[in-house]
Amino acid sequence: EDWTAVASAGTAMQEAGVYLRSRNKENFVDTLKFTIRRDGGLGLLLNEIAGGREDGVGITVVQEVLEGSNAEGSGIVPGDSIVALSVSRTTERGPISVEEDRLDVATECLGYDATIEALMSLPAVKSPDDELTLTVKRIRRQPRINVKLQYPPYSEEEDETIELFAGENLRREWNK
Repeated sequence: EDWTAVASAGTAMQEAGVYLRSRNKENFVDTLKFTIRRDGGLGLLLNEIAGGREDGVGITVVQEVLEGSNAEGSGIVPGDSIVALSVSRTTERGPISVEEDRLDVATECLGYDATIEALMSLPAVKSPDDELTLTVKRIRRQPRINVKLQYPPYSEEEDETIELFAGENLRREWNK
């Protein structure tokens, strides 16, 4: 697998913790959110690819999205790692007042047992319309582009082509 877990000190942008990263520099980790009905279960088969530690740290990924399940067609694919769960429930408190209860559970870098425990800790389904928002991380290959550098004819330099990752700094790459 391309996944690895990295312990990170806290910064202004991110709390201290253990986070998923890609082992391969040619890949990047994308964070995506999907909303799935909860009634009847999610329909995800999970697999632990790293873990077995007493502290519950590990890496659990989606092995399969079951056919005919609530997750089918949601956009979740095998290899995704569930990093957070969120359940919102709206309760009417009279003709004008509406109250929303929300429960967020972090599951990033949890082993299989801890991930299942987090899923089971969610409140019971009360309505067929109850939904869950799953936040997943997905490894994607960084797109590469070829850039042709053309010099003016008076410079008497030959044109050259360099390959970059999309978003990479052209000036820095050119000066290598």
